[in-house]
Amino acid sequence: MHDQPAPVRLRQSFEQLGPTFVKLGQLLASRPDLVPADFVEEFRKLHDQVPAVPFKQIQQVLVHHFGQDVDSIFSEIDERPIGAASIAQVYKARLKDDTPVVVKVQRPGVEGLIREDLDVLRLLAQLLDRYVPEARILNPIGVVEEFSRSLEMETDFVIEANNIRRFQQNFAAD
Repeated sequence: MHDQPAPVRLRQSFEQLGPTFVKLGQLLASRPDLVPADFVEEFRKLHDQVPAVPFKQIQQVLVHHFGQDVDSIFSEIDERPIGAASIAQVYKARLKDDTPVVVKVQRPGVEGLIREDLDVLRLLAQLLDRYVPEARILNPIGVVEEFSRSLEMETDFVIEANNIRRFQQNFAAD
């Protein structure tokens, strides 16, 4: 890994550290005003090149959520995700009545990991604020709190479903 350029090593580290740090890298990818261009370019890979969790683990999440076997709910579900991101994966499926659906499933244990990671980031932000006066202008504590609120909304699929419904209503005539 040490033979790779720093931006690649940092992106790979974010991937290994998990979903919170992948999201942090995604956020940094959108801030070319704060991050050097070679890092921005590398962090952009975090938007669409996140490795998928094996379907067996996703299946366990579905069973836990629905309280019954996946075969009781779906007549078929493609075990290959059509999308894999830092927080969730998406699958094509068909309900028992043959209705085609898309199933979005949070990665196993993602909410607990995010809480733990945010605690670490809060501590780092407090240390920066206290011991690195030059960092205060960036408001590290405020940045972490805003990042935390953003992640909370992103992990709440009810909010996402309501936003999708509102979007459909707003553009129903288009």
